[in-house]
Amino acid sequence: MKKTALLLSAFLFSTAAHAHRVWVETAHTHGGEVLKAELGYGEFPELEPIAKDRLDLFKPMQLVTEKGRQDLVRVRGGQNYQFQSKSAVKDGSYLVTAEYKPTFWSKNAAGWKRADMKQMTDATYCEESAMYGKNIVNVGHESAGTAVITKPVGHRLEIVPLDNPANIHVGSPFKVRVLLNGEPLPNVTLTATFDGFDTSDRSKTHKVEAQAFSDTTGDDGSVSIIPLRQGFWKASVEHKADYPDQKTCQKQASYSTLTFQIGHTHH
Repeated sequence: MKKTALLLSAFLFSTAAHAHRVWVETAHTHGGEVLKAELGYGEFPELEPIAKDRLDLFKPMQLVTEKGRQDLVRVRGGQNYQFQSKSAVKDGSYLVTAEYKPTFWSKNAAGWKRADMKQMTDATYCEESAMYGKNIVNVGHESAGTAVITKPVGHRLEIVPLDNPANIHVGSPFKVRVLLNGEPLPNVTLTATFDGFDTSDRSKTHKVEAQAFSDTTGDDGSVSIIPLRQGFWKASVEHKADYPDQKTCQKQASYSTLTFQIGHTHH
């Protein structure tokens, strides 16, 4: 069965190379506990093992605190998408980040391959894809700080929260700002959805899950997400531009997500 699933996923990838997105999920954590995080790469909200030949595409997941950043380590004996902090964390509000390195993908009659147009001379399309994920984690039930989470982390494309979602009630605006290379990105569509909104079986189609929210950023790159119910949310944005050297590749694509909890804490 596993072999069949792997063959199926390989086939699906040949027809939809960029259907996968990166997001981060963290476990409910109390002060004094090790923080556990999972790297989502596939169909939200399902977590699945990452193909071994893709593991080198990811930078180490990081925990961002007021004191700086630290790489997370893989959970011993766990799945290859499961990570944890090196030591226990204190009560507070943090970010956990994931990054898929800029990678060339080109397509010809045979399908997709990790290559640029100089390597695949008969390519009909080439894209340099970079993906970024951030999760807001509040350790301890009273934590709702903004000092860490409202600062950009430096991703090429980034969704920066302007408040802590712990302060946001269902139906109230949760304002975020979208940055491209550190500068506000106006007129870009931001979508958001939550775990349980789209219950369809997307394993055979790899289409992006249905969205519960969509709006466009203003001149200052900001937009207010309206979370209509409590739960685990994922906001997404993407940007494509011409690649600087058109002989090498056609498009430079960036995909970014921000995951957060509205209302109750999840386990």
